Amino acid sequence: MWRADYFGQEHAVETMETQFTTLPPADKLHQLSIPEMKRTDKAKIALPEYRAEGPWNITLTVVSVAPRILQIDNFLSDVEVDHLLDLAHQAHLDRSSTGNAGGEAHISTVRTSRNTWLRRYSTPILDAIYKRGADVLKIEEDLMRHRLPEERPDFPNRKPISEDLQLVHYDVGQQYTAHHDFGYPDARPNAPSRSINLCMYLNEGMTGGETAFPRWRNAHTTDAVKAVPQKGKAMIFYMKNPDGNLDDLSQHAAMPVVDGEKWFMNLWTWDPVRE
Repeated sequence: MWRADYFGQEHAVETMETQFTTLPPADKLHQLSIPEMKRTDKAKIALPEYRAEGPWNITLTVVSVAPRILQIDNFLSDVEVDHLLDLAHQAHLDRSSTGNAGGEAHISTVRTSRNTWLRRYSTPILDAIYKRGADVLKIEEDLMRHRLPEERPDFPNRKPISEDLQLVHYDVGQQYTAHHDFGYPDARPNAPSRSINLCMYLNEGMTGGETAFPRWRNAHTTDAVKAVPQKGKAMIFYMKNPDGNLDDLSQHAAMPVVDGEKWFMNLWTWDPVRE
């Protein structure tokens, strides 16, 4: 977990998972096996001829202390964003749902967007985004994918602690009112729940569509802190406090789009495991 002691505090991460600057040909954008996704050498990356040279120093900037929110500008390249949007347009977008603590999904006027899901193994570009995400979250990449039997034999299961990428589309008037991404867990000690969201903006220029955190704490205003969509920007916000308790201040809303459209992506990670 990154420290968030004051507004504007910066952290740096060095990664070899540099951005794609040129789209590889279609025959190289194939589905990957687990061995193909496995990181055996951090200095080696897939398809380096289509990517910027590394290493890459990524800057994370604290925009809120409570809840703990950090911003990363230009986390995704234009090539990567366009690839994600191309995959989204090829997929079927369903009406977004809300969930309860029991995991049941419901269609509600609280959330009026549409969404689809993309799996890490779908293309090398998606795999690179997961690995880059693992680096900025300080998580080993193998925890964010299904693992081979010999990997982490002491771990409770072989499931990833991260979810598939959720791509969300908001049209004019669509929104997601204030909510928590976690569901309150059952009474077991250390019951699993979502703990981190690495979310990414895939376009900009719309009116409205900000991500607002209405419960944030500061000494100057009672207004919500709002993240304005910018193409390629990422945000990390933690849903658990350092002591392991769920952070009620992480409640947030996707503000209504007034003009234009909004494309957004969630990458949720669980703690301590995902059942």
